[in-house]
Amino acid sequence: MKKIIFFIVCLSALLALSLQALAQGGGHRHSDGGRGSFDREDFIAKRNVFITERIALTTEEAVVFIPMDNELMQKKFEVGRECHKIKRDLSRNKNKSDEEYNKLLKCREELKEKRDKLDREYLEKFRRVLSAEQILKYQSADREFYDEYIRNRRR
Repeated sequence: MKKIIFFIVCLSALLALSLQALAQGGGHRHSDGGRGSFDREDFIAKRNVFITERIALTTEEAVVFIPMDNELMQKKFEVGRECHKIKRDLSRNKNKSDEEYNKLLKCREELKEKRDKLDREYLEKFRRVLSAEQILKYQSADREFYDEYIRNRRR
């Protein structure tokens, strides 16, 4: 049964990633292959498997939930792009002004509001597929995966 779930999760992740890569014209990877490189497909596939196992999704739940979760993650990434650009520009600028710092603060405030809105929207969608217990386990597993991923990247 676990093999079937794993297969379906991987298949749906690959399908979602393929469509996403086609739409965006490729992945975001650093050319040096060093510490800064990021394999988005690998990250998503590992995260999907981790979450599927941690919240014990059935095959039917995984087929519906994992694409929704990937969609939420992609939307959160997209709403954060502008703030990341502002932060990157600010870090490159040698003569930083208070106005530039305030622009980043305002962007982060708006970003938090947009992400909170997405979380509320998707919570309602998740409730149609998962139990409240599974949603709480998902939220914990999501945080746990990110923490573990960051720890491993720093090594």
